Amino acid sequence: MDGSGWRKCLDRLLGFAIAAVWLINGLYCKVLDMVPRHQQIVGEILSEDHAFWLTKVIGFGEVMIGLWVLSRRYGKLATVVQIVLVMVMNVLEFFLVPDVLLWGGLNLFFAILFSVVLFWRGFVFSQERGALLPFIKNHPFAVEAFFKSSTVLTFAFPKDQLRELVPECLELDTFDDKWAFVAVAMVQTENMRPKGFPAFLGRDFFLMGYRVFVRYQTSSGRRLRGLYILKSDTNSRFMKVMGNIMTDYRYEAMKMNVFDRGFSAGVAVPTTGFEVTFDKKKEESEEVGLPEGTPFADWKQARRFAGPMPFTFSYKEDTQEVLMIEGVRSHWQPRPITVKDYKVPFLKSITQESPVLASAFIVENIPYFWRKGQTDSWRKT
Repeated sequence: MDGSGWRKCLDRLLGFAIAAVWLINGLYCKVLDMVPRHQQIVGEILSEDHAFWLTKVIGFGEVMIGLWVLSRRYGKLATVVQIVLVMVMNVLEFFLVPDVLLWGGLNLFFAILFSVVLFWRGFVFSQERGALLPFIKNHPFAVEAFFKSSTVLTFAFPKDQLRELVPECLELDTFDDKWAFVAVAMVQTENMRPKGFPAFLGRDFFLMGYRVFVRYQTSSGRRLRGLYILKSDTNSRFMKVMGNIMTDYRYEAMKMNVFDRGFSAGVAVPTTGFEVTFDKKKEESEEVGLPEGTPFADWKQARRFAGPMPFTFSYKEDTQEVLMIEGVRSHWQPRPITVKDYKVPFLKSITQESPVLASAFIVENIPYFWRKGQTDSWRKT
């Protein structure tokens, strides 16, 4: 039996074992009332007058969960439901009726251990294609943050220099059919958290990203503009770990020196040699000159490649799917800035020619959120 065969066999054995726990606990202990202690627990937590029938209902529900596990349908949803039910029930019992529990306080420990097994089997081990936590990497819920500032430098390359950097399913978003672009975004975020959570539960991060401007045509024929991620940096190890679990954005954590001296501001990353200094003076667009050598004739043209774009794309080669994450913002009015000096070693490492600074914009104090990720099947035609 090959490796995949052993994985499938062990996965099914785990499934039978987990289903057995629910079936025995529900049918034997509650529905058939072979362990009276369960009815006593229900009576003390919910209602002594209706404990008998409530115990039967709960037991029947647990039997249904056991059958659900055996059916192997909607496995990830089944895993989440099980973990929530196990933890809610055991936390309530731990605080409300600890004296009635078979193992007392250890019941909660065993519940946590059971939940870990459920999570491991549902999201790590039981994967036909072997990808680590693909469900979570699909950005399964919306995320919101407050952008204290977002500074974007756009660099122009001859389009042939960037073609090999993006998946075949994406096409470069070009200007004059000659230039393709990479945006270097430096974003100070505040209170980043799952959408709907209170702000005090959020975390603050400084993020840097290198993104290629691209277009994608969905399977339904819709054409979208967006960005493809080459690399992401952050000043937080926590963000590196969570970012690489939740996305394919390739986060690295490193020390960043961010300074703001009123009219002058910038970012330096000593370990990579990255350094950008720019002028923040609030001048009219006409008073800020375009960078030397830019392919754009005016700021109106440059604004089309200022970012962020409506969508961010990732390509999952094993499943031939494109993950689309839509960003939503309001009052997005970027203003041009003058870049005094810049060193971006990463850009020189990805192409043979030195890039041209095409534009630079800044936007401040903007609420922002990313919708839940959507996948689209792509097949080479």
